[in-house]
Amino acid sequence: QRTGSVTKNRKCNKEHITMNWSRASPRGSPPDKGSFPLDHFGECKALMETFMSCLKENEYNQRKCRVESREYLQCRMDNELMAKENLDHLGFDGVGTKSEETVKKEEAVS
Repeated sequence: QRTGSVTKNRKCNKEHITMNWSRASPRGSPPDKGSFPLDHFGECKALMETFMSCLKENEYNQRKCRVESREYLQCRMDNELMAKENLDHLGFDGVGTKSEETVKKEEAVS
C-alpha cells in the first residue's frame, strides 16, 4: 500500500511540475514585418556578402552602405524571401543603384 501511494505522489508531483512549467513559459510575439526566411538556396548570398564587406570596410557605418543594403533587400523581395515593400518606406528614398565612382565622390564630400 505504501509503494502505491509513493508512485501516485510522484505522478501527481510530476504533473504539478509540468503544469507550472507550461504556465511559466514566456509568450513570444511575431516580428512586425512577418517572417524573414533564410536564403537556403543562396539566391542573394553574393549581395549579402557585398553588403557585409561594405559594412566591415566602413567600420560598420551603415550610411556608407545604403546602396548595397538596398540591393540586398531588393533581391530578397524579388526572390520572395521577404514581403514586398516599397523601399522608400524602408528608408531608402533617394537611394538608387550608383556606380562605385559616384559613391566615392559622395564619401569624399562627407
